[in-house]
Amino acid sequence: MAFYNRIVEAYDQLFPFNPKQQDFVEKGVGVDLSNKRLLDIGCGTGSLAINLARRSANVDAFDFDPMMITKAEEKRPQALNLRFRQGDMVQLNSMYQKASFDAILCFGNTLVHLVDRKQIENVLGSISDGLKEKGCFLMQIVNYDRILINRVDHLPTIDTVDYSFTRDYIHRKDGLIDFSTQLTAKKNKEKLQNSIPLLPLRKSELVTMLNGFFTEVNCFGGFDRSEWTEQSFHLVIEAVK
Repeated sequence: MAFYNRIVEAYDQLFPFNPKQQDFVEKGVGVDLSNKRLLDIGCGTGSLAINLARRSANVDAFDFDPMMITKAEEKRPQALNLRFRQGDMVQLNSMYQKASFDAILCFGNTLVHLVDRKQIENVLGSISDGLKEKGCFLMQIVNYDRILINRVDHLPTIDTVDYSFTRDYIHRKDGLIDFSTQLTAKKNKEKLQNSIPLLPLRKSELVTMLNGFFTEVNCFGGFDRSEWTEQSFHLVIEAVK
């Protein structure tokens, strides 16, 4: 995605490593990650993958944007059991062998960048195929129940030392949402604007899809495993094969 290519240098300020994500993974997979193989879908610049590998996990990670992967490789400590690659989640079955992973992660609102429901179902099936028996799929998207019920038209601006990042939602008549953003560099006032369509999947629809591939689906309002409500900011899911 060209936009993420353009903001790669700002990415780690805008979306720094979130320890709550690591805690969520460890509670789902087990605190001892030394014998666990994990896959991080939509890894960005690799902060979570690197930290999980530092916890002795065997980690594969990919992102659609090649410059994100270049940045991840620059950050990567060489001694870790960690592999980055460029890839597309719709081609997951051809990228990795079946029954390879103890857990597959997909955070950062990645899944809803696929705007075709059948394509999302196919990806969820591929994720299930990639998991070992009793393996878990851990994912997070924005809570689109809240977005749709309240007709939310923006997310909070991210303001860092060097950047300001505004994020607007434009509700379309076809049911999609255009995610319209502007990144402003404070030093030189350079502005980068972008708009990409997202599929606002509601909890009930996503759970129905997941139930076709997983034996247990648990929903939370955050990585702290708080109770999900229609007004939660996030929808975080743990699905067990």
